[in-house]
Amino acid sequence: MELVCPAGNLPSLKKAVQEGADAVYVGFKDDTNARHFAGLNFTPANIKQAVEFAHTHDCKVFLAINTYPQPSGWSRWTSAVSIAADAGVDALIVADIGVLEYTHDNYPDLRLHLSVQGSATNASALAFYQEDRKSTRL
Repeated sequence: MELVCPAGNLPSLKKAVQEGADAVYVGFKDDTNARHFAGLNFTPANIKQAVEFAHTHDCKVFLAINTYPQPSGWSRWTSAVSIAADAGVDALIVADIGVLEYTHDNYPDLRLHLSVQGSATNASALAFYQEDRKSTRL
């Protein structure tokens, strides 16, 4: 079993790691994250610090990019993927199929998890994601 804990800020991430989390999940302080509430989440500057701390303690970091971009905001989502990848996160938790594809095409070694915000509400949808993953697209 793997213990995966939410971490809304650096102090809570450190506490989860120190208390034995195998992984933590985090998000950015913007609309790429479904839980971007005041006083919570990470900036591009402190996500690197969070990843370094977690990795020093053998803990993985998953970053949620789990909202749906509008065409005019697409660059914010691609930038979030790039910042997360550059910071060394272990996986992204993604909802939008376009963001999944972008990540796969540009960061093929970055693990992807389908967010519960994603649209996979029946066996056919799940089979699609499973088959697409096997074809190495996702």
